[in-house]
Amino acid sequence: MNVRTTLEWMITSLAETECETPDLDARVLMAHALGIEPSHLLIEGARELAAHEEALAFSLLERRMRHEPVAYITGKKEFYSLEFLVGPEVLIPRPETELLVDMALYHAPRQGRVLDLGTGSGAIAVSIKHNRKDLAVYATDISPAAVESARANCARLLGGGEIIFATGDLFEPVDGEVFDLIASNPPYVDPGQRDRLRPDLAYEPSLALYADDRGGAVVFRIIDEAPPRLAPGGMVIMELCPDLRERVMRKGRDRGFDVSIINDYGGFARVALLKQGRE
Repeated sequence: MNVRTTLEWMITSLAETECETPDLDARVLMAHALGIEPSHLLIEGARELAAHEEALAFSLLERRMRHEPVAYITGKKEFYSLEFLVGPEVLIPRPETELLVDMALYHAPRQGRVLDLGTGSGAIAVSIKHNRKDLAVYATDISPAAVESARANCARLLGGGEIIFATGDLFEPVDGEVFDLIASNPPYVDPGQRDRLRPDLAYEPSLALYADDRGGAVVFRIIDEAPPRLAPGGMVIMELCPDLRERVMRKGRDRGFDVSIINDYGGFARVALLKQGRE
């Protein structure tokens, strides 16, 4: 078969599995199999596939039909115009998290100290440092495999030593340090919703997705534990789900923060800004 016919068959096959984006996924997988950019598929359309190319394309398709995320199949995901290497040891960076990075870049003071809690692939920390060389950026994660992934992405995209990484639970690895801004995309999905979510999520690390207390356990720990780690006037910027909006507002105010919630481009509550007073 030629490229065009194979691509059409892949799109149809994915659509039959109730894939949400069959056209996009098929194009990304076909381009990956051929070692080209998706934009070049139109030019290659009439070319007959070599046997090894066809076999690889079908192998990738089978994995996606079992709901394995495209990012894990290709081993990469673009975030904030940077290409991150990702595997099943880390959460796949999502476009909505770019809003958190926008807010961090805007609010971090010149020459400030920034901490990324639960860094995963390093997407947040690396994106911040890539765009704000003046900042001293630290990043922690409870998963050693995630920290190694983040270090590798930092080395690829920034060079070694640009970010200080440490393994441990939330603030534990940086105990005694004070920061101007704390950024985090913590686990915030209610475990009770697990069976209602897309099957793709079964491939991602549960530790990075789900939290007790209807999704709020880690979010509330960060709010409770952040104040002594913040400089006067410091800020916590966290991603959250809409269901946590009111609880985060109450919890943050109880801990003395000025709290505001920013909606994402879909109109859903997505990022919490918690600012500490300067007293």
